[in-house]
Amino acid sequence: MVAQFLKRMLSTNVSLRPLVIKTPEQQHAGLIVFVGRLMAICFSFTVMAFIYGILFVDQPVEQAPTDAQLIDLLSTLLVFLTGTLSGLVASNGLKSKPGSSASTD
Repeated sequence: MVAQFLKRMLSTNVSLRPLVIKTPEQQHAGLIVFVGRLMAICFSFTVMAFIYGILFVDQPVEQAPTDAQLIDLLSTLLVFLTGTLSGLVASNGLKSKPGSSASTD
């Protein structure tokens, strides 16, 4: 019984996913989506860490110099990520679509 099942499974050429060849535009779009998601995850994690640090961590009356430098570094990182994410979204909306041409007749 098991031998017949294995023989039938090995004799049939079943492909689970057909091979799909992507165009360069599709590959570029997939790369942009991957980078955008990764940056959004980093942005969200950093914001959550800031919120956690403000709400749930006891802070001394005077801030330590290393804490001030760390907060300054993280805020710079957040500004960079915000600008990069908005630039990524905006630049993809401004690109011309393939096959569309503007004529000035």
